[in-house]
Amino acid sequence: MRFIFGIIKNIIAVIAIIMIVFFAFKYAPFLKDQEWNPIHNNEPSMNNSEPREQLTGGQRYSVEENDILNNVPLSQTKNVFNWINKKEFMSVSGIGRMGYNDQYIAGQRGDEFIIYKFGSDSIRVYKTEIEMQQDLNQLGQHIELQPPSSYE
Repeated sequence: MRFIFGIIKNIIAVIAIIMIVFFAFKYAPFLKDQEWNPIHNNEPSMNNSEPREQLTGGQRYSVEENDILNNVPLSQTKNVFNWINKKEFMSVSGIGRMGYNDQYIAGQRGDEFIIYKFGSDSIRVYKTEIEMQQDLNQLGQHIELQPPSSYE
């Protein structure tokens, strides 16, 4: 009987270790964006009918870390964004035109176009506005970019 209970305890321990490793790979900020991580996936969202060769240089956007809201917990970024002055936010972050809805912020920063999903720790950076709008359409979002004067 002890032998059976010992086997059951060992199986439960192995399953618990596997679950801990899986969640660490999936959610730990220092592990989830590593290239060697088997759960790492930074491919652009696209329809199955769209061939991969049609993407600009094989990649539609690049991902960069989000330093704009660096000291804010990711779960609270939407609340903080709702509280701050949008015109000041645009001037501090270098965004020339911006639009947002309940889930995403889209904007133009110099000659780059960005999409940030509230609660994410990264920003998608596009080379053209058309590529950004295509991804927004695939995400089911419609965001119109507006100048800072519209947020006064």
